Amino acid sequence: MPTLAYLILLLITFTVYAHKCRMVRHGNQTIADCTRLKLHDVPTGLPLDISGLDLSFNQISKIKNNTFESFSNLTTLKMDFNNIDTIDGYAFQSFKRLRWLSIRHNHINIFSKIFDIALKPLLGLQHLDIRYNINKTMDMSKPMVYPYFGNHSFLTDLYMDIVEYPVFYLSGFKTLSKLNTIKFAQCYLKQMSNDTLVDLPSSITSIYFYGCVGKLSIVEADFLKPFPLLQILNMDRVAIQLGDALKLLYPFTHTKMTSIIFKQISPHVPKPVFITRVMIQYLMHICVKTLVLAECEIVGYEKKSLLAFKFPECLENVVFSGNRFSLALGPHLRELILLMSKAINVKFFDLSYNAINFNNIEYCNLDVLNNPSYAKEVYSKGCQIKPTATTEYKDYGPILEKGQMVDESKFQINLPVNLTFLRVSHYMTSYRQTGQKLFVANSSKLRYVDFSYWQIKQFPEIYSDAPFNVKYMDISGLNASILIHETSIPVFQNVQTAILKNAMLSLTTGKNGKVFQLFPAVEKLDISYNNLWYLDEDAFEKNSNLSNVNIAHNLLQAIPIAVINLPFLSKLDISYNRIQTINKTFRDWMDEKSYEGIFYLSIEGNSLKCTCDTSAVIRWLYSTNVFFDRVNKNFSCTLANGSESNTVDVYRRFHEHFSNCNNKTWLRLGIGLLVAFVIITVPLAVIFNFRWKITFWIYRKCKRVVEHKLERRFNYDIYLSYADDRFQWVQCDFLQRVETSWHMTVCVEDRDFQIGVSKADEIANAIACSKHAIFIMSESYKDNEWNKFVIERVKFEKCRNYLQKIIILVKDATASCVPPELDDIIKNVTIIDWDDNETGWDKLRMSLFTDSF
Repeated sequence: MPTLAYLILLLITFTVYAHKCRMVRHGNQTIADCTRLKLHDVPTGLPLDISGLDLSFNQISKIKNNTFESFSNLTTLKMDFNNIDTIDGYAFQSFKRLRWLSIRHNHINIFSKIFDIALKPLLGLQHLDIRYNINKTMDMSKPMVYPYFGNHSFLTDLYMDIVEYPVFYLSGFKTLSKLNTIKFAQCYLKQMSNDTLVDLPSSITSIYFYGCVGKLSIVEADFLKPFPLLQILNMDRVAIQLGDALKLLYPFTHTKMTSIIFKQISPHVPKPVFITRVMIQYLMHICVKTLVLAECEIVGYEKKSLLAFKFPECLENVVFSGNRFSLALGPHLRELILLMSKAINVKFFDLSYNAINFNNIEYCNLDVLNNPSYAKEVYSKGCQIKPTATTEYKDYGPILEKGQMVDESKFQINLPVNLTFLRVSHYMTSYRQTGQKLFVANSSKLRYVDFSYWQIKQFPEIYSDAPFNVKYMDISGLNASILIHETSIPVFQNVQTAILKNAMLSLTTGKNGKVFQLFPAVEKLDISYNNLWYLDEDAFEKNSNLSNVNIAHNLLQAIPIAVINLPFLSKLDISYNRIQTINKTFRDWMDEKSYEGIFYLSIEGNSLKCTCDTSAVIRWLYSTNVFFDRVNKNFSCTLANGSESNTVDVYRRFHEHFSNCNNKTWLRLGIGLLVAFVIITVPLAVIFNFRWKITFWIYRKCKRVVEHKLERRFNYDIYLSYADDRFQWVQCDFLQRVETSWHMTVCVEDRDFQIGVSKADEIANAIACSKHAIFIMSESYKDNEWNKFVIERVKFEKCRNYLQKIIILVKDATASCVPPELDDIIKNVTIIDWDDNETGWDKLRMSLFTDSF
């Protein structure tokens, strides 16, 4: 008995574990998502056929032997962000198909012998991530031998930490001919010497260094020489001089590379960097597609240095964000324009967050921008991604030389012919700026423009040699009043997404419409953070295509009337304003919108009232089909006595809060309901007591009327189609029983068709004049080509709802003989497996004379 109880308890435990994990289907694969369940062990009871298992963000500390013996089909295993400090030697013994293993952010000693043993069975491994496992208390002052990876000949991606003095020559890297990507995190390197990485395979095409915060005493030019095929070099938060980082490019001069990314390259004590021709001597001789020199403390550059590329036609993405140099200083502006005329393939250019230090710099996701499938999403939501917050550096702005911009009334800019994304956000200047007419050449492919948070006094009139087709425009932080010209600005004409945050629109009261008229094709408009307390009724008169309007973080006391006239509006954000209620006009309008399609309304952070005057709004919240920013519709509101509450609590206790609001109304309603109850109850009681008799009487009358009408149309009760080898049985048995005993008229081709008339016409007319159709099947039924025509006519009449029943008799054959042409109406077909006895005739009779068979 105790054994039985134990087994039951064990079964319950297994079931609980299995149900905690979420099963997700990706194509023909099943992934078990067991993240954030506070698990201390690997769960059991999961389906044995899962191909992926994610145990991240749990509290697992040890992986025991044979823990995964039931999951031999597993191809992906993630155990990130746990407390794993022990992995037994045979923990992964059962994995034969594992391709992806990620155990980052744990406490595993990857330099131990037992870790070598644990990895050995994973012969098919392609992706291995063991980053963030180095214990800070570990003594790294001596050389440390890395695990043996020589058994993993299929390994293509390896992510791991790198210690002060790494030893790779005993790790079998030379056998990893397919390894092409290696990422180093928690970088504790003390030196980047020529022989540091010499034992890594030459097949590597992408190498990443992140967070090399140790003091690097040596940086040698041939540090990356072991990788002649290198295409991507990414160094982020590496504590070396930018000049030393650029020196590492020496082995790749006169080669082609995909990406060179230097982000936050700066020693522990940042110093301003002035780019010289010597520093850039290797970079200028590399044909590179993506070049990123961001947050590197660059304050200026020597003439013919930073922009003096030997292969400018190779450039596609250029990012100089987060530095402190100005393109308008001295001759640099003309030098940049000259480069742009030669860099004909540049698609993305970013010079944002200049020329002072900024925190929390936002970068565009270059992988997304280079993927055409994301174009629509980028032009709607923007290109920004959130990186790790940057360190605040000392401001060296005062040492910059102040320069004068070219003071001309007309100025021409030649863009790269393929430029698609132009981003110069948060560009701080101290220059005298005057209104100009800018003539832009080669702008036909420009789609994304971000000039947000520029400090200018007048927006220039921008013209082009070809019509502008910019889809996304961000001019946040500019004074909106400078946009109001006598004539509209051509660059805005085709903009579909316009961002005007912090644009001081409150200063344009009475002129809002003139600002928004600049964007006649706009579909998404963001005018949040503008201190707006009012919007003109005709503000959006010229913006009939608007579908998404964001007016959040303003001072509006009511929803602007201007939005009512937007026929395609599907999303309205009025959160964090001073709105106290939503009047009936807007409620009815939004209900109508929700009936037409999905309508989103964001109202969080407003000063909603929960009083007698707004009780209808509370009811509406929980009855409307409008989607709100909070799914549970829990919004803060103020009660009549001044205390704070929320809409969920008020709605739950609705009667308690509003019972005394309209006593007479409730009394009248009660009397009316009572009278209505009496009036409705009496007839309903009569109907309920005699419901079966009434139902039967209605059914009988209706059926007689319908059958009477149908009988006048049909010449035959049955149209009969049969296989040639069933002729004898039809003549002797079937027709005798149906016509003689059951008194039904049957149309048979051999007997009833007129001679000399088209056979196709005869078949069509006969089926049209028949109430039912019966097929007698055998294996030879398909041999007669006319039978296919019969089937098509039967399907046609069935679709017209004239043919009542279709019955198939399968006699001395299998159901497979039923023609596939009947698949379209198979749900309307009755198939009878024929028995040569009374049972078969009973089935046929029930099919013909009853509705429920």
